[in-house]
Amino acid sequence: KGMARVNPWLAAERFTRELGNGVNSWIGWKAPTFAQRVWVVPAMVLNNQSFTHQMERWIQAGGHLILLVEYSDSQTNDWGIEPSHYESNEALSAMLLKNQLVIKPGQNVEAEKIRFKRKSFSVNANSSSAVIFRDQKPSVFATTRSGQGRISILTDGRLFRNRWIGDKDHAALLTALIGENLGTGGVVFLRGSVMSLWGMLSTHLSSVLIALAVFLCLWLWKNFSRFGPVDTAAEASTLRGYEHHLEALGDFQWRLDRGHALLAPMRTQMLERGQHLHARSDQSADLFQILADRAAVPRDRVMRAMADEAPTDAASFIRTMADLQLLLKAIH
Repeated sequence: KGMARVNPWLAAERFTRELGNGVNSWIGWKAPTFAQRVWVVPAMVLNNQSFTHQMERWIQAGGHLILLVEYSDSQTNDWGIEPSHYESNEALSAMLLKNQLVIKPGQNVEAEKIRFKRKSFSVNANSSSAVIFRDQKPSVFATTRSGQGRISILTDGRLFRNRWIGDKDHAALLTALIGENLGTGGVVFLRGSVMSLWGMLSTHLSSVLIALAVFLCLWLWKNFSRFGPVDTAAEASTLRGYEHHLEALGDFQWRLDRGHALLAPMRTQMLERGQHLHARSDQSADLFQILADRAAVPRDRVMRAMADEAPTDAASFIRTMADLQLLLKAIH
């Protein structure tokens, strides 16, 4: 009744606590610590390499793993008739094989006596899975040293469940396996492998915080201005300026007749002003020389600007136009 319907190891936990041992009862996986000396674990929990590697390190450092194979989960109905079947997995099988232990599903075994540390315990055990240690006969129980710790396998987990722990020497066997005076939190009863969201956050909180910090930095980098205010997507067009209209018109005229229409007005204006200047100056001097002296440019450049045909390329056209503008400015 009550908690006993949810926790099949409730009687075993209370009995262990009465022996003077600290007890932890968990429904989800947590990494074992060196302060814990004994773990009572259903075999189905150790179903991946992460769990088995953590357990192996703990055993090598002196921990005692009590592995229950069948009738070891909290969902099993102790008053039902449904048999419990063990399904092997590679991670657990590889860990046990290192210690010369093999669990054989589908092999019925039973026992009335279990020996541990030179003592014999009267039990009522039977299961459809057997455990084999080295070349010994298949049995319901096997144990071996592993590093500084120990691995014990009991294929019939009913011996320690609420309904049967009081039968025969089941409680005495549990006492022998666990030992006494293990200190606070020395014994752990694990009922399953369920892990809640808060449990995962407590274990991996640092990774979550790092991911959130990276996401926040990327969001700030994307949305905040880095080098002054953000420019508008569409800038105002600069083609409305008068000089750009002239540039467009000049480009059109250049492509149409190679610049003759652009140079003719400036040459006509330059010729009229040059003649007035020549009339006021020394008549013996050449017009081109007078303009060259006035603008401080070579005479041949003045001749090209005034008398040459329209330039055949853009570079020559630009030089000619620049010389005409310089001459106009000089005699203004």
